[in-house]
Amino acid sequence: MATKKKTLKCKFEKHWNHFPIKVLPIEDIWQSVPSVDVLTTHPGKPFKKNLINDIKRDGMYFPIMVVRSSHKTLLEAKQKWGDKLNTLPFWHNDRNPQSKYMWSVWGGSQRLDVAKILGYTHIDCTIIPTIGRAISLQKHMRKPFEKRYYT
Repeated sequence: MATKKKTLKCKFEKHWNHFPIKVLPIEDIWQSVPSVDVLTTHPGKPFKKNLINDIKRDGMYFPIMVVRSSHKTLLEAKQKWGDKLNTLPFWHNDRNPQSKYMWSVWGGSQRLDVAKILGYTHIDCTIIPTIGRAISLQKHMRKPFEKRYYT
């Protein structure tokens, strides 16, 4: 029996910060950083529990940021950030292993994890052209939630 599509929507319809929004299957997105129960910057504060409760109550405000990444790009990111990133996904393309692309999340890994926990199959994503650009935009998504999660 096929699983019914359940999408975690954001509060934006077609674009966020001039970047397009696309609904993607959660299983097609690589989560770049590990899931956390508490933030290392705020030990003891139940980050994941609060995020789960907030998404259950209010939904997701911002879309997650994803980049269409090649394996080569992800290898370079892993070399740069090392153990801060999850184990890289592996895929096979016999003719040219570096030519295949996949979606990788670079802003919203915790929301992606919560979406899985809550049984969502799809999630709103904003498509960002590069990992560096996505990382530079993370502060814009965190700013409205600084008091709730980060102080």
